[in-house]
This record gives sequence, C-alpha cells and structure tokens, in this order.
Amino acid sequence: MTAQSGFDDLIDALRGVFVSSEGDPVEVKTHQLDDAQLRRLTDGDPDHGLAVVVPGDALLDELLPGLPVSAAVGVVSRGRGVLMFATDPVGDRHRALVEGARLVTGPVAGLVRELQAEASVLDVLHSVGRDLTAQLDLDLGRMVQDATDAVRKATGAEFGAFAPTFDGVGTFRSADLTQDARSGRNPPSSGMPEGHLPVCSYLAVPVISPATEAVLGGFFFGHSQPDRFTARHEFLAEGIARYAAIALDNARLYERERTLVTELSRSMLPVVPDVAGAHVVTRYLPAAMGSKIGGDWFDVIPLASGATAFVIGDVVGHGVTAATIMGQVRTAIRSYALLELPPSEVLRNVSQLTAGLAEASFVTCFYAVHDPGRRTLTYANAGHLPAVLIKRPGETHQIGEALAQPLGVGAEFPERTTPFPPGVDLVLYTDGLVESRTRDLTLGIEWLLDGIPRVLDAADLETAWDELIAELTLGRHDDDIALIHVHRHLDAPAAEFHQRAAATVDQLAGLRSGLTRWSAGLGLSAERHDDLVLASYEAMSNSVEHAYRDHPRPGVVEVHGEHHRGEVTVTVTDYGTWKAPDATNTLRGRGHLLIGALADHVSTIQRDNGTTVTLTWSLPGTPGKPAAE
Repeated sequence: MTAQSGFDDLIDALRGVFVSSEGDPVEVKTHQLDDAQLRRLTDGDPDHGLAVVVPGDALLDELLPGLPVSAAVGVVSRGRGVLMFATDPVGDRHRALVEGARLVTGPVAGLVRELQAEASVLDVLHSVGRDLTAQLDLDLGRMVQDATDAVRKATGAEFGAFAPTFDGVGTFRSADLTQDARSGRNPPSSGMPEGHLPVCSYLAVPVISPATEAVLGGFFFGHSQPDRFTARHEFLAEGIARYAAIALDNARLYERERTLVTELSRSMLPVVPDVAGAHVVTRYLPAAMGSKIGGDWFDVIPLASGATAFVIGDVVGHGVTAATIMGQVRTAIRSYALLELPPSEVLRNVSQLTAGLAEASFVTCFYAVHDPGRRTLTYANAGHLPAVLIKRPGETHQIGEALAQPLGVGAEFPERTTPFPPGVDLVLYTDGLVESRTRDLTLGIEWLLDGIPRVLDAADLETAWDELIAELTLGRHDDDIALIHVHRHLDAPAAEFHQRAAATVDQLAGLRSGLTRWSAGLGLSAERHDDLVLASYEAMSNSVEHAYRDHPRPGVVEVHGEHHRGEVTVTVTDYGTWKAPDATNTLRGRGHLLIGALADHVSTIQRDNGTTVTLTWSLPGTPGKPAAE
C-alpha cells in the first residue's frame, strides 16, 4: 500500500465514525490544511508520517474560525493534511475509533520519523563527503572550514572549530562539561575567555589519517545548553571527520607531488646565457591543473661561431614517459647544434633518433639560428606552431608554418632564412599559451599577436610578458607553457639615445636611468650633467601628470637625446592633450621655471596630438652657457 492510498483509505474509514447519538450518519466536511496550519496541527513537524491528530478546542477555533464544530479529526501524511469535521451533533463512537487509529498509526509514524532522521544523516554524510573529496587541489583552510560548518549545522552546535594540534585518539562527548568528572582544569572545563559563549554540551572528534593512522587534528563543538549532542550527532561528526581526513591526506599528497614535479621540471631547464645585442626573455610554467610533469622545453645554445640557436619543443602527453623523451630529444638537439649543423640537418638527425626510441611519441620542435654577423635568422620547423617575427613598430609576421612533420615522423625538414637585424624581435612558444579547453587555437594565436605590441611598448619586458600570459590564460592553464622572446636592441649611434615608456609614475625611473647612462659619456661637467638629468626628468614628470589626465588609459612618453656639433639636445614628447593652466593657482608653473633655469635653451611645441619640449645644453668650449656656471 502506498502512502497516498493509505492516506485516502484512512479518510474514507473515518467518515463512517461521525454518527449521531442514535447511530445515524452525519454530514462530514473537509478542510485542506495549508503549510502554516499543518505546522500548527503537528507541533512544527509537517513531515510527520501517516497519523490521526485530534485538535483541541482552542486550535479548532484557530483553524475553523466562526464554525460550530461538534467533532474534528486531522489526518496527516508526509507534508499534507486534511481536517475532517462535523457541525451537527455527534455521539461518542468516533472517539473510540479515532483512539484506535492513533494507536495503530502512532508507532508507524514514529518509525517513519526515525527512518527519515537516519536517511537525513546519511544524506548529510554523503553530500559533505562528496564535496570534501571531489577535488585534489584544495585550499586546506577552506576545506576544514567547510567540514566544521557542516558538522556544526548538522549537530545544532552554537560554535565549532578545527585544531591541527589536537592529539586525542577518541571521541569525547559530554552532556555538561562543567560537571563532567572526565574534564580537566583547562578551558573550556574551567571557564571560557571573556566574551565567549559558555560551554555545557561538548563534542570533540579526532581527524585520523586512514593511510598513516596519524592524528591530523580535531573538530570541537559546543553549546551553552546541556545535553544537546546525541549519539546520532556523534556518529555524524565522526563520519564527516573521516571524510575530512581523506580529503586532507589527498590534498597534502597532491601538493607534495606537485611540488616535486615543479622542482623536477625547473631543474631540467637550461641556464639562459647572455646574448650580445639582445635581451632574451624565457618562461616555463607547468600546468596549473594536474600534477604530472610535462614535455614542453626550450633551450638557448651559444655556438662557437658566435651564432646562437633558439629551440622550443613539445612532447605530446605528460608523465615520466613524456619527460624522458623530452630530456633525450633536448640533449640530442643540443649535441647536433654544437656541431653547427644547419637547422635542417639538426632536425633530420634528431628525427631519426626519435623514431628509434622505445617509447616513441609525437614531438614537435622549432629550431632557429641567429647569425649576428650576417644579421639573419635561419630556421626549420618540425610540426610546431609558427614563430612570430616582429618588425618595428609592432608589425607581426608568422614564420615557419607547416614546413614539415613532427620529429620521429618526418624525414626532410626544409629551412628558411630571413633578415634579423637590430630592432626585429622573435617569439617562440608552445600551445599551452594559446590553446585551452575553452579557447580555440586560432583565436588564441590572434590574441597573442594582438598582445605582443603592448609587450614591446612596455619598459619592463619581463613584467609585460607575465601580464600577457595571465591575460591569455585567464590565470589558469591546463597545459604547460614554454616561451622564448628574443628582443634585438637597436644599433643607435653612440651620440643618440631613444627610449619610450608608458606615461605612468612607475615608468619614470627607467627613463631617467637610461638617459643618465647615455649622458654620462658626453663630456659634460658633473654639475651640468646633473642639470640635464634633473631638467629632463621634470619635463617627463609634467607629461605624466598633465598630458593624459582626461584619458581612460595612460599613453606613452618618448625621450630622445642627441649629441651634435657641440650641443646636447633632449626632447620629451607626449601624445596627449594638456589643459590650459589655472591662472589662480600660484603653485603651478614652477616646473617650467626650474627647467628654464637648468637648461641653456628651452622650447615647447604644442600640437593637436601632443606636446614636445626641447632642452639644449652647450658643451665646454662652445657658445652658450659656460660649463662652470
């Protein structure tokens, strides 16, 4: 019999007991109880099992106001209820039958409530256990807080805490800790700190590692009223503690393995040598998800001829196999590179070696050699993503796309040569930078190409690359990332200096340092050298403060220095819009006075798209401001 059929059968049976004192049937009416009325009828337990409830006179007046009720019976089953009542006079027959029904359904209802309570406990354990053990890479503080909150809510505790220093090996439950002979003299037995809730009911549960049986800590729960924690609460808290122990073990093992993998990966990375005429930025970031070592690598190899080989590659897969293959391939490439074989020959020989490896895999590699004397870049590509060549001012080209198959598969690796003079940059990268589970490879490459000019405009390439990587990966990457950026310095004549940076306060130091180093060898006296640096810095500061004040993003400031025909000229250029000076502000304009006092000559040109300030100093022995002045 279903609960619904039992409910309806009981209603039908009870209709027949509403009879007059002479035994004649009377009219029986029904009233469907809403949630609030049902809670009033069942003393706040609307999920009561199948049962009969006889309301008192006061409750009847509340449920059926204004009706002359002679008899009433409520039938309740799992969140629904019907009130049966008569307004005509009735005899006593229904009372005996109702009492009998109550005797029959009462134990059933009690059993249902017990089963529901047990099911609720199991549901809580299952839900909390699933949440705690679902992930490996957990924040330990958040995890234990979630477990503490779950137990506190399930037991009705007023407060709870987790202590990693707990060393007890068994559960401790007390109805009133202040009267418990087992309690000691320390808090909470002897009193709590001022302002803390008093502790009567107390429950302490150890968190024991299932792997090592070591105590990892303990949960503590309290209530200001006595006898609030039952055996069921104890069972539930112990169950959650077991799940918490598993989660703690998993998280700590995972973190230990991940740290080991990260250190192993970094130990296999090369030491990047200095490259004349270039600033080389490299990055290797292991996958943010998972703990297996990857197969991405890069290398920068100085050659005896003065050339430099730049290598980047990727072994498909993760784990020991991928790392082993990566190490073998990288060593082979370095060996052939030191023989100064052409790029095509290097990849052809390594491909033959790769095909013979016991654990052959899919290996891609881009190999490029920079010859500084010829100012060229010669390269070959074995199935890797194309490299990016950047010409000033930020014009990007992809090179080496689809030249050959991966190592171990391909047999011929055509090579190409392209000019690589000062002022041209090269970027090599692996697919973890541009591809993810939520982003298409083509779109990722487009985003990278759009972001590279911003990197080149930055005063600090290292920081700029970190910011672009975070932007492209949204802070989390599910694959390894390897990167090489070769930034070729411009061969500016010694008599010239040029540097640009974002018009922000934190970039001024770099501009000032560069100008200081350049101007130090111009033959100025120490005093006039200081004048040049201070006046130029004041002009830069004015551009930062005023040029882009109404712009949503800062623009750039360019500083150019030139030594020509006995004069040193420094120009500071911005591309913003200056506001007209406030004539009432007597504190403004002092920077211009300072610049005028420090330089031999100053001119300011304001354009529609910016302002250029030109400062000039005469060298000793030439017309102009005397060197000793």
